[in-house]
Amino acid sequence: MPRNETTRPNQPAYYGSSQTALLVMDYLNMLVDMMASPERQALIDSVNLLLATARKNKVPIIHCLIDTSIDPPPTSKIYEQWFTVNKPAIEANPELVEEYADFAPPPGNIAGPLESVSHRLPGPRSAFINKSLLPFLREHLGVKSLILGGIGTSGVVLGTALQGTDEDFIVTVVEDAVWDPNAQVNRDLLDVVLPVSAWVVSTEEAVGYMKRD
Repeated sequence: MPRNETTRPNQPAYYGSSQTALLVMDYLNMLVDMMASPERQALIDSVNLLLATARKNKVPIIHCLIDTSIDPPPTSKIYEQWFTVNKPAIEANPELVEEYADFAPPPGNIAGPLESVSHRLPGPRSAFINKSLLPFLREHLGVKSLILGGIGTSGVVLGTALQGTDEDFIVTVVEDAVWDPNAQVNRDLLDVVLPVSAWVVSTEEAVGYMKRD
């Protein structure tokens, strides 16, 4: 049901917490550690607030991560790089590709049934490359609106946002909860590219979308 009479079905505020999901994507140790201190702390604060709000209001949370036990397909452009650079580094230090501890699901049953992990193979940018994610969101959870945060903006965020809108979800990107190694690319995506089909909002706005119906 609409949250108020002024919103429309193409706006995230139209959908309450029962039809909204939070996707936290590729917050890997190696990527979070690449960030400079001020912006790193700002991202950590943003993601922690999003997670706390989702848990409090029973909004489903999906941790979208790369399954590094699977090799990318031979058609992937990163295929050679995977075996010569990425895979040896991961084997030497597996913690590099673990989810940043502050964001990981609570252990055991504390996470609850509304918090889960979705893995995809290396290479593709979109979290929807995991073919079970779409029916899980749409049919099992009844989700119509997605709130996204992740690293990097030009990778999993862009890929998932574009496919999400093509799959008829209302997609919201939280600008404080995304980051890209290329600062100019990050701003161009948030200011120019993503707003064409998705909503780009602050953490405070996104928190408002996850409050109880």
